[in-house]
Amino acid sequence: MKTTHLLILSPCFAFAACGGGGGSPSGPASTEDSQPPVEDAPAPLVRAPELGKGDHSSTSVVFTEIAGAAEKLATPRDLAFNPLRPDELWVLNLRDESAVIVHDASTSGRSAERRKDADASHFMAKPAALAFGADETSFGVPGTFASCGESHNTRDDTMPADNFMGPALWSSDLSIFAKKNPHGLGSHLDMLHNSPLCMGIAHQSANIYWTISGMSNAIVKYDFHRDHNVGNDDHSDGESYEYVRGLLKYVAGVPSHLAYRDADAALLIADTGNARIVQLDTTSGTKGAKLTSMEPMAAYFRMNDATLTDVVTAESGMLTSPSGLELRNELIYVSDNANGRISAFTAEGERVNWIETGLPPGSLGGMAFGPDEKLYFVDMLGDRVLRIDTKP
Repeated sequence: MKTTHLLILSPCFAFAACGGGGGSPSGPASTEDSQPPVEDAPAPLVRAPELGKGDHSSTSVVFTEIAGAAEKLATPRDLAFNPLRPDELWVLNLRDESAVIVHDASTSGRSAERRKDADASHFMAKPAALAFGADETSFGVPGTFASCGESHNTRDDTMPADNFMGPALWSSDLSIFAKKNPHGLGSHLDMLHNSPLCMGIAHQSANIYWTISGMSNAIVKYDFHRDHNVGNDDHSDGESYEYVRGLLKYVAGVPSHLAYRDADAALLIADTGNARIVQLDTTSGTKGAKLTSMEPMAAYFRMNDATLTDVVTAESGMLTSPSGLELRNELIYVSDNANGRISAFTAEGERVNWIETGLPPGSLGGMAFGPDEKLYFVDMLGDRVLRIDTKP
């Protein structure tokens, strides 16, 4: 039976010269010899390759230390590259309310300096986040950034809390930041005060910034308009608008970072306490009640009926305590403070890659992409900034 079966399926098996379709007996000795060599199938495309090749293990990448305790990092919570000097990395320290500036950060020749503003106990109190902003200033020296912190304004516990807190505007010029103090108020350029326990900040355009207030569990939009020059205190042209009050959830000690997406005017929010990423349509909402500000301002209003939608839901179980948030190549990168994982999601909430850093709970906070297109992030517990280098 077995032999008959083979002969039926392969009538040319016993004839080396037999060819299909009446081919010449001088043809190839076997069908196998006539086939082109089989090439290896291409490796599947990995999205978000900054997080490795897709096996998600910490051993699949190299974590390169960019700065640490030797560079005077002290509970670093956020970091950002200066667009005017793209290889200059700024890092904000919680523990001593200072900034560490890493020069040539992406190179092996990097160096660092620590600076603390003369009035950091108010203007950079318990910093949680920073964002670089517009080039223009009122005094002709380009380059600004804004910061905000997890503070009730106790000036390092030397006075009762009065909640007179919000984002501060600064010059990134190294001859001004933490160097000038013309009126005893340090080197800040402006400050507005309607978001105590500020855990995240994102720049939109000009001097417009978005923040998240842990005290009101709300998003607050600020427009500084024209800065008041170094160390002054006229905030009367400032405006602020409060959105989605009570719909977010603050977690003490864990920054809740934000990212503004120009393409659709969306604000992406790490809603830490609700274990999700949400998106605010910043073009939505109608002006509601006028609110009482902490100081004379041009405007302070509540915005009603703004559209807030889930991107990565709590029910998905993919996030526990989201903290860092960055946008790149239409993907949303999120660091999880609870489990040491960094994930990349599509705008629809599909996770396309992730990496297990192996760091203990409480380590991860802010992240930033460098000029080398690699991802840099803070290790808050280890007093380090690390970079993800993928292996060949």
